[in-house]
Amino acid sequence: MLNYKPHELGVIILAGGRGTRMGGRDKGSVRVRGERLVDVVRRQLPYGAPVCVVSPFPLGLPQVCENPLFGGPAAGIAAGLKNLEARSLAPLRYIAVLSVDAPDSPQMLPKLLKKLAACGAQSSIPSVAAALSGDFIQPLCALWHYDGLRQAVDSFDCLHNKSARRLLHAVPRLIAVPGTGAEMDYDTLAELAEWERRRA
Repeated sequence: MLNYKPHELGVIILAGGRGTRMGGRDKGSVRVRGERLVDVVRRQLPYGAPVCVVSPFPLGLPQVCENPLFGGPAAGIAAGLKNLEARSLAPLRYIAVLSVDAPDSPQMLPKLLKKLAACGAQSSIPSVAAALSGDFIQPLCALWHYDGLRQAVDSFDCLHNKSARRLLHAVPRLIAVPGTGAEMDYDTLAELAEWERRRA
């Protein structure tokens, strides 16, 4: 049994970027079967977990954006973490980092949490568990010990234009967890249409 309370798991959803490969559209507002991608992700999250969406586009949700705008995923993650810390009513134990263009990524959270909790029971080393898709580690389908993410963010003087992968390599222990397919991201409208077709 995984021993954590919903409010101890904070979730950062990256929904910004210029959406160049989606024709310049706001990715979070792209609709699949009438539902926005950002809402597809949120609907699959554990009930009661505090969520921060990172996007410069108005989505009508608790959200922030990095400053300056379009500063890259690492800067967005840092902004989301700061927001969760300010809003949290209790200490956070875990932080999930997900991307709006990987709409099924919340389905990986139980598997990531199980692995991270097992490693945490063996040692107190701050860690991150990230989905492994083929030979590629998905930095935007990851679950962090809170202390690990805070330390990784603080290890950089400036996160502008830094990749999320840089944060992964700044944590003492990185755990690769084989993906199920839920971690897949879809970069174009055509890829999203194919994902939608498979779900039909």
